[in-house]
Order: sequence, then C-alpha cells, then structure tokens
Amino acid sequence: MINLTESNYPFYSYIPSRYAAGILGIIVYISTVLWFAQSMYVQCRPRLLAIFLFLSHLTTFIELVLRATLNINIYNTRTLYSITAVLLSLSPRFLLLANYHCLVELRGKQPRRILDRIIEIILPFGAITAAVLLSIANQFSFNPNRIDLSFRLRQISAGLIVGLSLLFYVVWYFAVSHARRLYVLPLLAVSSSCVLIEAIYIQIISIPSLFSAQNQNEVCFYAFHLLPIVFTLITWSIFHPWRLLPPPEIAVPHDETGKELLPPPPQV
Repeated sequence: MINLTESNYPFYSYIPSRYAAGILGIIVYISTVLWFAQSMYVQCRPRLLAIFLFLSHLTTFIELVLRATLNINIYNTRTLYSITAVLLSLSPRFLLLANYHCLVELRGKQPRRILDRIIEIILPFGAITAAVLLSIANQFSFNPNRIDLSFRLRQISAGLIVGLSLLFYVVWYFAVSHARRLYVLPLLAVSSSCVLIEAIYIQIISIPSLFSAQNQNEVCFYAFHLLPIVFTLITWSIFHPWRLLPPPEIAVPHDETGKELLPPPPQV
C-alpha cells in the first residue's frame, strides 16, 4: 500500500483545464438541448429512457461547468469534492441503465423470461450497492487512518459496475433474437462500449499506485472518462431512440401468422 497520507489525495494534483472543460461543456449543452427537444416532441417516450439520458446529460454538464469556472483552491475542497465525486459517478451509471432499458424496449411487450426477472433484481441492487460503497469510500478518503479501506471499497464498487457492464452483453446475446428492430443495436454497441471503457478506467484508478500516476495528469481523465461519456451522449442525441425503436405493439398491424408488420424507422 502506497503512503498517500501526505499527498493531495483524494484531490487532483493538477490544475483542470478550463478551456477543455468549457469546450466540452458547450458540446454537452448542445447535445442536451437536442435530446430534450426530441424527447418533448415524442412526449418523453420511452419515458425511463428519456429520463436516464437527460440526467446523464445534466450531471455531465454541471461537472464540466464546475471544472471550467471554479478556482482550484475552491474545487479542491471537501465540500466540492463530495459534490463532484457524485456527479462523476452518476452520469455513466445513468448511461448503463439506459442501455439495459433500451433492450427492454426492443422486446416490447413479449412475456418476461427468467433472465428478465433476474436482471430486474441484479441491476438496481448492483447499482445502488456500488453507489453506497463509493459514497462511504469518499468519506473515508479524508481520514488518514481509513485510506486503505477507502481504496478497498472503491475497488469493490468499481468491480460491481464493471460486472454490470459486462453482464449487459450476456443480456444482449439472449435478447437480440427477440429484438423488434435490429438496426438500433449499433447505437447500443457504441453506448455499451464507452460505458465499459469508463468502468474499467474507474476500476484501474481504484488501485493506489495507478491512482497516484493518473492523478498527476488530466489527459487520462479526459481520454477514459469524460470523452467516452460525451461521445456517448452525442450519439444518443443524434440517433434518438424515437427514430429507431418500434412503436407500441398495439399500434402495429400483424400478418396472418401474428408477425408484426413494422414500418421502417424515420431517416436520421
């Protein structure tokens, strides 16, 4: 265990770039407006999907605004750290929930299977448990006698999120054959890949020695955390689900065998 008690832990050892945060903040703001406008156009349907993506946009935007406007002496305080640490963890988690929910929307109202019921239990339990452990770890970060425990809790929390990110592909494998529109899957491929990259990054920096190394430079933070999230948000806004997801089954005609006669999605 590396001695971090005399370091700047858990704060950054670098001065965040206001220009980089400002530019990304503008991009996320535009993406938020696009997402919100299109969601209102279709009356926020699917509702949960619209909410998850809007909250992911909002938390990312707030974090970028704070990085772009606050002085480092204010940013590196216990109060601001408690806020920014929550914001950093929430945005990718909302994206993870959105990925799972999109698969549910693809299956429509088909009878739930055992896998669906298991996911309904594992996903909320895993996400909430990871959030609680991370919150406790953040509080222990300020206690020199609990730093080791803080990292242990971070590792468990990050491991749960990596597990949920990988489990998504298992669910996807069993859900694809039941998908009502397969061409929404490229959107999920981009989103799930970026979420997994971010989750692995968080797992890596929960190792003390690697945390110290990346905490000296802002490049890794942008490359493996912020940029994957921003890229995912932009992708969701451009390929908004209302363009790709099928309409409710009751609004779709069926042939004599009961197969849905789905119309093509609107052009993006």
